[in-house]
Amino acid sequence: MKKESFELSKWIPICIIAIILMLIYKTIDNFTQITTAIGGFLGVISPLLLGIIFAYFLYIPHHLLERVIKKIKIDFIAKHSRGVTTIIVFVILLFLLIFILSFIIPVLFSNLVSLATSIPEYVVSIMDYFDNLPADSIFADFNIADALRTYSTDIVNTIINIDNIEQAARGVMSFAGGLFSTIMGLVISLYLLLDRERIFDFFRRLNTAMFKNELRRHKAAKYTGQINNVLLTFIASKGLDSVINFIVATVVLFIFGVPYALLLGLIAGAFNFIPYIGSIISALIISVLTLFTSGVNTAIYVLICLLIFNQIDGNFIEPRIMKSSLKVSPILVIVAVVIGGAYFGIPGMFLAVPIAVIIKQIMLEYMTIAEIHNLEEDKKNKQQ
Repeated sequence: MKKESFELSKWIPICIIAIILMLIYKTIDNFTQITTAIGGFLGVISPLLLGIIFAYFLYIPHHLLERVIKKIKIDFIAKHSRGVTTIIVFVILLFLLIFILSFIIPVLFSNLVSLATSIPEYVVSIMDYFDNLPADSIFADFNIADALRTYSTDIVNTIINIDNIEQAARGVMSFAGGLFSTIMGLVISLYLLLDRERIFDFFRRLNTAMFKNELRRHKAAKYTGQINNVLLTFIASKGLDSVINFIVATVVLFIFGVPYALLLGLIAGAFNFIPYIGSIISALIISVLTLFTSGVNTAIYVLICLLIFNQIDGNFIEPRIMKSSLKVSPILVIVAVVIGGAYFGIPGMFLAVPIAVIIKQIMLEYMTIAEIHNLEEDKKNKQQ
């Protein structure tokens, strides 16, 4: 009996390891099918996911507006302050969505189509400019016209070809589905905001059920609060700073008479979410597009103005918007952006920094606790 028990205890871990290895192999072997299935499932529940995201970001303005409405000395409004707040928020969002769809999206779409169809003409004009440069020009030795002539066909064929046109058509067809998901997400988010007390109570009970130890419950709630604070602070502060970048870049482009100023300004605002290097990347992209649309001199002026503003923004504006707790090393930012972009593309580049900040916060907390514990152990050892 003892021998059989010994053999059983010996083979159980081996069997478990073999099963785990088989599962890993099957997962890798069917990785495409698994990712397709996950993508399909996420597509089905996308309105719910959007609703959760919208509710998360709408919580603070919804909560602040509700506190203001509660002070109104009308019994019905004060009694139903949350419902009134939800209706006001929904109406504001609906008008904002209508404004974006009616004015912003058509302008951006027309700018994008016009830019794509005009690129061959812009490339030819740029080549003519560099071909006719004076012999003593500083650009004469770089053979820019020859390089453009060599790669212009590839550039034009990449931007304007049947596959890309078909892909754009499919994108337009799927826009209706995305719009439906967005509207459904807004509706779901408002219901989540209405029942937020029940949702908070559910997660408090779940925390209590998962961790029997009071200290672990406290740590779980603490880390969740820290993560929430980091995400909200980062996204809110970078969002405000990105709006400032969008406005300034658009105004600069309008002043110099650059076509597609709204589209190019949107690029500046979007890339600003990538700290340190995002604004530089956007300045270079905007300058290159300005080179095609408005010539060399205007492109140089725009690049200088954007780089000067980036320095002002990075040293004066952003530090006053961003809380000091979110300051991270440029090396950490670059590493996070590179890793996030390598594995998850453009979304990974945008999400890499807040995730890196969260990991940094947790590691600092752990190291602080470990250092205090080690100091206490050293004191005890010295006393003994």
